[in-house]
Amino acid sequence: MIMWMQVMNILVGLWIMISPVIFYADKVAANNEHITGPLIITFAVIALWEINRNVRLINILTGSWLIVSPLFIHFNSVMIWSNIIAGVLVIIFSLIKRKKKTNYGGGWKSLFQKNPAHMRSKA
Repeated sequence: MIMWMQVMNILVGLWIMISPVIFYADKVAANNEHITGPLIITFAVIALWEINRNVRLINILTGSWLIVSPLFIHFNSVMIWSNIIAGVLVIIFSLIKRKKKTNYGGGWKSLFQKNPAHMRSKA
């Protein structure tokens, strides 16, 4: 099952990348969007795989940056609202967790266990 939350974050990241063209942003605001959008997309694509699902939490930081960036960078009023809405959506989609299907060997702690879960025979 594909993680629809991550697909939505990919779409929001694409929106962030094209919004400077639509809203006629100045160079600094456009640069901000052209950096933040690909970051959102990158972390969402990595989190598509179950083993990397916790990478989605990094997008909470990028969503938070979208919300606070108008305080530091000059945006026009439409872009301010676009950023705030996109930031809230990214955070919400990043907080939704899907059901865990498998256990992938127990992680780093399995290196120091006498009989780790991935080494036990499945009879």
